[in-house]
Amino acid sequence: MSQPDMTRAESLDEQDPHRRENDGEKKPKNRRPANTAFRQQRLKAWQPILTPKSVLPLFFVVGIIFAPIGGVLIWASAQVQEIMIDYSDCAAKAPVYPDSPSPIADRVTASFKSSKPTAVPTWQQKKENKPPVQYPTTVCSLFFEIPEPLGPPVFLYYRLTNFYQNHRRYVQSLDIDQLKGIAVDNNTIAGSTCDPLRIDPKTGKAYYPCGLIANSRFNDSISSPYLLNSDVYKMTDKGIAWPSDKKLIQTTQYKPWQVVPPPNWHDKYPNGYTDDNLPDLHEDEAFMVWMRTAGLPTFSKLSLRNDTTAMPAGTYRIDIDDYFNVTLYGGTKSILISTRTVMGGKNPFMGIAYVVVGGICVVLGVLFTVAHLVKPSFACFSIAILISLFPSFLAQQSNLGPSPRGFCGTGPPSDLLRAEHKRLSSVDTQRVKGDDGSNDALSPIQIDTWFHIVSTNDQMDLVTDDMIMSQFSYLQRAYANTSISYKLVGVDRRINDTWARNGDDLGMKRTLRKGTYRTLNIYFQTDLQVSPGSSISARSDNNSNGTFPMLPQFASNLLGFCTLPNPKINASSPPADYIEDGCNILAATMPGGSIAHYNLGGTTVHEVGHWNGLLHTFQGETCDSDGDYIPDTPFQSVPTDGCPATKDSCPNSPGLDAIHNFMDYSSDDCYQGFTNDQANRMRNMWSLMRDGK
Repeated sequence: MSQPDMTRAESLDEQDPHRRENDGEKKPKNRRPANTAFRQQRLKAWQPILTPKSVLPLFFVVGIIFAPIGGVLIWASAQVQEIMIDYSDCAAKAPVYPDSPSPIADRVTASFKSSKPTAVPTWQQKKENKPPVQYPTTVCSLFFEIPEPLGPPVFLYYRLTNFYQNHRRYVQSLDIDQLKGIAVDNNTIAGSTCDPLRIDPKTGKAYYPCGLIANSRFNDSISSPYLLNSDVYKMTDKGIAWPSDKKLIQTTQYKPWQVVPPPNWHDKYPNGYTDDNLPDLHEDEAFMVWMRTAGLPTFSKLSLRNDTTAMPAGTYRIDIDDYFNVTLYGGTKSILISTRTVMGGKNPFMGIAYVVVGGICVVLGVLFTVAHLVKPSFACFSIAILISLFPSFLAQQSNLGPSPRGFCGTGPPSDLLRAEHKRLSSVDTQRVKGDDGSNDALSPIQIDTWFHIVSTNDQMDLVTDDMIMSQFSYLQRAYANTSISYKLVGVDRRINDTWARNGDDLGMKRTLRKGTYRTLNIYFQTDLQVSPGSSISARSDNNSNGTFPMLPQFASNLLGFCTLPNPKINASSPPADYIEDGCNILAATMPGGSIAHYNLGGTTVHEVGHWNGLLHTFQGETCDSDGDYIPDTPFQSVPTDGCPATKDSCPNSPGLDAIHNFMDYSSDDCYQGFTNDQANRMRNMWSLMRDGK
């Protein structure tokens, strides 16, 4: 069949209509980043190659390590003894003295080592005058039993729920200089982050301390526990703050007349500050504890502690001056008496998390090991998918190393093509036995080639002339030992968002395709994707090869696909029968492209190998089949990820995996060439399937 008439451009400059129209004009500026390793994200990096042989043991190692650690953490948490009593409604529901205390079993949570039954906790309230507070104070008394000695040390916490100290405005509402003891003037306070509690509108004086955090301070007064019919178990509020907080918060340099108390402190300072009552925040560790804001709405803060004496078993009473109103915001408040272990207080979550992760890893390890033994390709695929979901492996998104090239989307070759491969394989096997397989005396084959650059409007400058020539040079070098060369007949450029995304593959090729069935047409598309309405199986029926990268940043794109030779095409076949023939390549894989480790041009060489009739070196993904029908490529059951030092997916068969072969899935920097039998197979396929058609 004769080649249709066409206008041939002798250079890249002549082929670009924009260049012809703008000759003599100054090249317009564009926003394309400079073509440097840093600006184009091509910096060298390293990442371990993840294969079933390296990943499967990791599942078991992580499981064996994590599960025992989780068990130890759960055991340590169980050693903590504690009792927590909710007294939120004491002022409203507790009987008033001298009425007898009432039980509050539903408000108590306890965890003790002893199995000895304990008395049900009770509560009671009474009203007392507590100067300088000018109204009767509700004193809530809690009665509870400790079945066995606790500690030392023993800690008493107050616990609040539904209190959002982590709100952005709340966290920022303080003045660090004021807390350091500096007498900050009113003008500075007025412009500080203490808003909305900066200046008292009545007096015009600054609040000390200013801000929402200080104003909302927890102000219930909790006594040390009284052991009934005995002494007080003395606890102190010294040593409850962090050393860094004690270093930060210092005695103020304010004079009493310069500042006023925050609104919620009015009950304690009804007449304002005087020389006798100006608070020394450097000695107020309870204030320091409150100022260290909690990250969650439910939290416990240390109030009292005893580090030297065990808390004897017995029945105790704690008196609480009830000032802090939790009903305003729908929260609760409780006291918590607790011990600790080397792992801290009671919190089984971390231990449970370790056990769960360890168990999941062991189960997955077993499942994937069985899958790998039964069907290696399925196990490899599943592990790759699983790893891509784990945050610990998300470094792949930052180009820290070569990611898997992907998985081929086609099924096996057609029966006709398979039969031809089998026949040629038999011939090649006998030839190998008779000579050294040298290609030195073979007559050269030259293939007319067209490059079609198809871009979206916003990526019209992505593919440069240098990238085009570098890609063609790489293609020529890669096939140098096969006695097959390529003649770049022409290059054309099109800007079409639909075509660039492969939204109309047939329409694009009807418009752009050049030559006959023996002409290689390569379409470099800037946003190559699966065609709408197409499927992997549909592409298989057409003897095409779709290569799907598992690269997170190109999750919806293809690296490329190319048609295999169709034995049904002959010299009299109309162009409509082979209009879709050719290779579709993601432009970012060209030399200088943006996909690290896959931007040297290897994808084009790989796909053109399919156009020349070659199959993957791991075709069939098994050690017990004809594979790629090439005698001098070892059996291979698993595609290669990246560029490992060595790999042997069929240990019971001779030879290591051909990780440097262009028909594997290795990274571009791993590719080296084709075997002699692959070269002969491509030449034979050319003679049988394409030459003269």
